[in-house]
Amino acid sequence: MTMLNEILGVYGKVGQSGRNDDDVYDRYSHRWTVILLGFFAIALSAKQFVGDPIECIPPPDFGGTHKTYVDNYCWIHSTYSIDENAALTRNFVRGGQGSRTTPYYIWVPYILTLAALCTYLPAWIWHLVGHRATFDIPAMIHQVAKTNLTDPEERRTTLIVLSKHYEKAQRYSKLKLGQTDNIFKRALSACMFFAGGGVLTGIYFLIKILYLLNAIGQFFLINYYLQIDYLSYGQKVLYGIMNGRDWLENKFIFPRVVFCDFTIRYLGDNNLNYTIQCALPVNLYNERIFAFYWFWLIFLSLATFYGIIVWVGNMSYRGRRGFLKRHLRLNLQSELTDTEKHSFDRFVDQHLGGDGILFLRLIAKNTNPVIAGELLGIMWNRYVTPPTHIAVVSTNENVQLTPDTYLNGGSLAKANPLAIKDE
Repeated sequence: MTMLNEILGVYGKVGQSGRNDDDVYDRYSHRWTVILLGFFAIALSAKQFVGDPIECIPPPDFGGTHKTYVDNYCWIHSTYSIDENAALTRNFVRGGQGSRTTPYYIWVPYILTLAALCTYLPAWIWHLVGHRATFDIPAMIHQVAKTNLTDPEERRTTLIVLSKHYEKAQRYSKLKLGQTDNIFKRALSACMFFAGGGVLTGIYFLIKILYLLNAIGQFFLINYYLQIDYLSYGQKVLYGIMNGRDWLENKFIFPRVVFCDFTIRYLGDNNLNYTIQCALPVNLYNERIFAFYWFWLIFLSLATFYGIIVWVGNMSYRGRRGFLKRHLRLNLQSELTDTEKHSFDRFVDQHLGGDGILFLRLIAKNTNPVIAGELLGIMWNRYVTPPTHIAVVSTNENVQLTPDTYLNGGSLAKANPLAIKDE
């Protein structure tokens, strides 16, 4: 029970919606798939450690305690199955030809746990590497989320702070990359030419590819450990359902009735060999769990692949400019002038790049598009009107510097000669 409580605690933390650095396609993997596998593993563990996973028919001369011994022995040792229409002969016992051993069922909870760890691995890599590539996206989005969005001044102040932090992080990242001359980072950024470049963007797409490889690789992982031809398992289930038969005509996959061989040794050479029949109720659960998971993996693979295609479109040349122009138009409430159009190209390609647009899109997906648009408007204003030393020309020492002062150096230029503010 202690192990079950620990598992419940781990999967409870996974299910918490505290991540603000991904999209719904990533959550299908690192959240819902992990929770699903955790639920399956806990259910099967409870059946194995608390219930009766196997029931065997002991020899007639065995008593009550002997039956417990037989059940435990056959559970921890390999059983085997044969065709239900074939006669049980000596050719099948003791590992003879025509029988199929079934040693996997005792390891199924651990196999599901391993599958959950593999599914969560890309999210862990993204948390470990991606957040340190340029700037910590979750921390910045969390800062927006905990801000009182109904207060215009507080919201604007928070967005200005985020804009300043982004600018500093970008300058530091470019300087560090130039000094270290990291070949891997340069190659990764160059591979993202279609998305505007950027190390963070490259890592983000790499993580999405890992999610896809994991979803597809789960078929081969389960097929390797269970040796049940899992690649076509769902097709066999569908075939059985459509024909009104049992799910699986061939009970070799998850046999419900198996046989167990064991030897009772006495003093000397007097050994008695037994072959008994056992029922595996746990395989009723295994059969349905792996059938459902087969269809879930198909859905997960398609959804993850579709998510990659969506992001490729969003980060394409047209997608990047369409996203920025749409939000700038809504926030500026006017079309860009000819001069601003020339600045816009440099703003998209040099100031933001792929990393900046990825950052804005993740904010739009994890908070709301309005906040992303307001942040974009602030970043644009700071780009076209760079902050400078602000000379305030008034004798009023109590003048407060507002966020607008940071954006428009001349807004208080006629007010106060005593205060000089360096942005």
